[in-house]
Amino acid sequence: MDISQAGTFLKVNIAAQRARQLMQGATARVITTSRKPAALAIQEVAEGLVEAYTPSELPDLADTEEFENADGTELEE
Repeated sequence: MDISQAGTFLKVNIAAQRARQLMQGATARVITTSRKPAALAIQEVAEGLVEAYTPSELPDLADTEEFENADGTELEE
């Protein structure tokens, strides 16, 4: 999805989700003096550094044979 074409409401929701990711330890994609996750997230969205997908654009995980944890290790079945 091209975020530049998204409306304000959608951009705010994307920035909020990105701020949550930053609070959980994600690495910022911008260089700034601000340490606030919300400010970082807004700047990342404004600069087009955040990717967003609509539900129809997401891959079907049921078709994927391998599932991984966030740390890259394979899930146990």
